[in-house]
Amino acid sequence: MAAAGRAFGAAAVIAGFGVLVGDLQAVSVAYLGAACAVAFVVVGAYRGRALALTAQGAGAAVGITVGALAPASPAALIGIAAVAGAVSGAVGTIGPSAPGFGMMLSIGVAFGQFGGSTLTWWQQAAWYLVGTAVVAAATLAPWLFHRGAVEREAAAAVMSAAADLCVAAGTPGGREARMRLATASAVARGARPLPAAELVAFAAASMYADGEEVPGEAVAAIRTAAIQILAGEPVSAIYRPPADSPGLQALADALRPVPQRPAAWRKHTWTSAVRSALTPAAGANAARIGLCMGLATAVTIALHEPAHSFWLPLTVAVIVRPEYASVFVRTVNRICGTVAGAAGTALLLMAHPAPLVIAVAAAVSLGFAVLTAPKLYGLSVIGVTASALLATSLPSVDPVLPALRLLDTVMGAAVAVVFGYLLWPEARRLPGVARLDAAVEAATSYLDEAVKEPDERVHWQRRRDEAYRLAHQARAGAQAAVVEPPPVSKMAIKVIPAAAELEDIADEITAVAAARDIGDVDQARVAQLRRRLSALTDVGG
Repeated sequence: MAAAGRAFGAAAVIAGFGVLVGDLQAVSVAYLGAACAVAFVVVGAYRGRALALTAQGAGAAVGITVGALAPASPAALIGIAAVAGAVSGAVGTIGPSAPGFGMMLSIGVAFGQFGGSTLTWWQQAAWYLVGTAVVAAATLAPWLFHRGAVEREAAAAVMSAAADLCVAAGTPGGREARMRLATASAVARGARPLPAAELVAFAAASMYADGEEVPGEAVAAIRTAAIQILAGEPVSAIYRPPADSPGLQALADALRPVPQRPAAWRKHTWTSAVRSALTPAAGANAARIGLCMGLATAVTIALHEPAHSFWLPLTVAVIVRPEYASVFVRTVNRICGTVAGAAGTALLLMAHPAPLVIAVAAAVSLGFAVLTAPKLYGLSVIGVTASALLATSLPSVDPVLPALRLLDTVMGAAVAVVFGYLLWPEARRLPGVARLDAAVEAATSYLDEAVKEPDERVHWQRRRDEAYRLAHQARAGAQAAVVEPPPVSKMAIKVIPAAAELEDIADEITAVAAARDIGDVDQARVAQLRRRLSALTDVGG
């Protein structure tokens, strides 16, 4: 609710400014920046939101510049849009904020080509960034006054979930408690985790894998540490474990009384970024989005009607993003949301309301988009559509505009579905994030590190993080793919239990590592883990 209120305030400031000063060309571009930016500040840690805002703003500014300076010939417009789409598809695999940069690069090119603004290229880019800055100021303000609070809350949540898992270890409720810990850990990673929280989570996962009963005093120590972290105090919940329990030994080491500063950022180097962008999956993503954006631009040019603007290629850019959700699911949500948003806007515009009323309605719509985004994408589309249409109507009311935008949405969705889904060979396979091959390979590398002497583990932290991240990602991706049409949904149903087993294997590898730390390695268990990993290699196809 607070995020929706801040988004409403940001939109009201921009729209109200336009009504008062009358510079509606500049304000329309600024409002576009605000409407696009709010999609990236709905959930997640403040640091992640700031990075996402920066990435999308940079992508849009570059795209607007390229699109505005592009030659006016149809071949050049189509070629540039296709190249921009290909670039956005390739960079979308680099990191968490990269898909936002890529999507807004394509949308920016479309706006520069078809937005119809009389402003120069640099003025359009600058005003877009102004709109982004207003949203950033409104939504990131709490971060400035509560530095570290989000990190501490996330770390404390991990501690509490780890304590719950220790209580549930070896019981029927253990699996559910393990999933809650995985969720809390994922949130903490986005907020820069505190070392103790990470290590306690791994220790708890190790004991869960062994089905080990955890003493009450150990659980109490974890809960005490959670309270201390939440209060900003150093962890000092000292626990003395028995010598024969690797998991409890690891827990005691994690609870050593040291100041809990956020862990160092794990930087994504240029080398690894380039490597990610050159993978076959990235190449397929680039080809898919490049083809769809080129076709969307060609259809827009063929219409020979400036009123269609850039909405058609925008629809394609938003739908054909495998990093966010499936083309099929996003298409259904996009069309339904646009129909509802356009219908509501048309009813309001038929009354020819005053500009101030339109500005308020646009701000309310944007607040609604932020409020509903975590619940359902289609509801968010209703708010974004209504907000964009109302903002466009500030200079002059055009009751026909919603119908045009609805037609653009249907045509854009048709391009996305036909060429990005029905005719695309990869559409009949599981999404890349739901496949187990990379996750199994990461778990195997993690096991290779786990059996080494502690001082010989050169890539220990990276191997461990990748094994857990890819295992959780595969399960989440398979669960999301269940709503796809067959045969993908059938494949996803097959992969879900295998991905859950892979998560359990990662916990067992953590237990092996804890045992190795005190010199006790069960070679038979290691061999069994390797056989289980080998059996998972081809699951899901």
